[in-house]
Amino acid sequence: MKSRLIVVQIKGHWTLQTDMAYLSDLGETMHAMRGNTWAVLVDMRGWVVPKSVSSSPLKSAVNLDRRNQKLECWVVDSPSQGDALLPYFTESGIVPRCFSDGYEAYGCLQNAGYIDKTESICEINWLARYLATS
Repeated sequence: MKSRLIVVQIKGHWTLQTDMAYLSDLGETMHAMRGNTWAVLVDMRGWVVPKSVSSSPLKSAVNLDRRNQKLECWVVDSPSQGDALLPYFTESGIVPRCFSDGYEAYGCLQNAGYIDKTESICEINWLARYLATS
């Protein structure tokens, strides 16, 4: 099941260079999923993106292929944390689901079949660290 789940942890104060590098890596990872349905789990707690980065005209040309993506779950500090990303989901038909609790995100992905019922939470490194400290 792990091959159908992209797990991302983003944090810190981002620059346009950081953002573009991330989008490039994410695009390559999404491309590797071709032919399969897949989901994304993003831990964005502690992530700070200045408006100058989120609204940069350079990002308007970014188009991630989400054709086979079925679900995206975000673990956030606040419900509006990822709002600047929502325009990139308009054409995909996906509405990211926000969670303040890692257990809830894990459960959502497990119920949707992107984490095997026999897979332990410890097999998803960032989530295991989060749950150990919360």
